[in-house]
Amino acid sequence: MVTVTPKTSCLFTLRLWQAVQADDPSALEWRGKVQALPEGEAYYFRGWPGLIDRLEALLASSQIEVTNSETQEGGEL
Repeated sequence: MVTVTPKTSCLFTLRLWQAVQADDPSALEWRGKVQALPEGEAYYFRGWPGLIDRLEALLASSQIEVTNSETQEGGEL
């Protein structure tokens, strides 16, 4: 049987830059890339709500599977 245990911490890199908006060349918007380490899973986003959505997605996918045998041996990840 497999149980899912959340990691105790997650590490990310975050790159931010400003870019011209496609619909308004005189306005700037924040864009960025957030990447999970060491897994390498990455998402690009536009705006702060996009960053939050992507971080939530990365945190949801960062759970690890631990078999019962590993848990019974006292090995905790």
